[in-house]
Amino acid sequence: MDRNVKLIISSRFLLSFSYGFLNVIVSLYLYYLGYSYIMIGIILGIALILNAIFALLFGMVADHYGRKLTLVILFLVFSISSFLYLYINNFLILAFLAGLAGFTGSGGGPIGSGGPFGAVQTAIITETTEPKRLSEILGIASIIGLIGSMLGSAFVYLIENIHFFLYNLFYIASIMGILAFIISLFVKDNKIRSRSFLPKISYKNIIKLSLPTIPGGFGNGFVTPILSLWFHERYGVSAGIIGLVMSTGLFATIIAMYVFPYLTRKYGDLRIIVLTRTFASILLILIALSPYFILSAIFLIFRQAFQMGAIPVRQSFSMKNVHESERATTSGATSLARTGSSSPSIVISGYLMQFNLEFPFFLGGIVSIFDPILYYILFKEQFGRV
Repeated sequence: MDRNVKLIISSRFLLSFSYGFLNVIVSLYLYYLGYSYIMIGIILGIALILNAIFALLFGMVADHYGRKLTLVILFLVFSISSFLYLYINNFLILAFLAGLAGFTGSGGGPIGSGGPFGAVQTAIITETTEPKRLSEILGIASIIGLIGSMLGSAFVYLIENIHFFLYNLFYIASIMGILAFIISLFVKDNKIRSRSFLPKISYKNIIKLSLPTIPGGFGNGFVTPILSLWFHERYGVSAGIIGLVMSTGLFATIIAMYVFPYLTRKYGDLRIIVLTRTFASILLILIALSPYFILSAIFLIFRQAFQMGAIPVRQSFSMKNVHESERATTSGATSLARTGSSSPSIVISGYLMQFNLEFPFFLGGIVSIFDPILYYILFKEQFGRV
């Protein structure tokens, strides 16, 4: 494994550990500050839009000016934003900091799962990896990141039980950001640069790759950012229990990430993408229909495995379909389409929760199923290709 890949994985582990607990507490923290469901939806919706815009912007900056420099700046920004979060009460500034740092309730998964970090890190890994091993290496990198997220989610349970003030975890996130910043200083810049700031070589495929993420992002936006708040309100469970459920879901995702890249050797990238995202959408509907916490938790765990387990496959598929100098931009563009489209649905979700807690998951499942349908329509000539 290349030295750069090892450094990226190490820094991502620290970031993922932070996202693991931030994704549990961010909506609960806003609720703790006194914000209503609809205001929480607005704050996280704005944050998601900003995070999507930053993903595309930093992706283009990384391709044109240097991926290492961009990554170092991103970790520094994450650390500062995390530290400042406990000192702000203005909803616009809270939304800006959350969008800038990526703790929107949805940005903490494996490498390539979205946001500026995913865009830049995936490009760095791809530039030093053989194409035939790309799904495998991205899978390994994502698994390490998921272990960090899993430990971070479980960490909430520990913090809660030792009676440590839960929201001091933002300080710990800031420390993790500084450590990751230091690690990133040792990443080697391979000098791959795009000739222009805007993509000109692969723009058609970038558009095609971005389109399926729109219904997926819009559907996921109904549920992902308010997941912990939703479980708390519907079933009355504590943040620690929610953290354990999310941690278990990440463990299931790790298993899936071992399996799916190997299945692509037999069935092809696109077929795995279509099947896993179809199952993930169906499971969202089942969560909405479930009257029991334990059943909803099981559905959520399997849903995470299908939804996130195939992310390295999707990233590999995207990277193979664009020019090497425009890979960070590609990740940023797909992240913009996915995350940007999720921002209005989180606001709608916050509104719907005032009347019916089942609606967000039900609508999310129905809308997101158009994600795999579009993948098939746009790339059906590659369906089944190994």
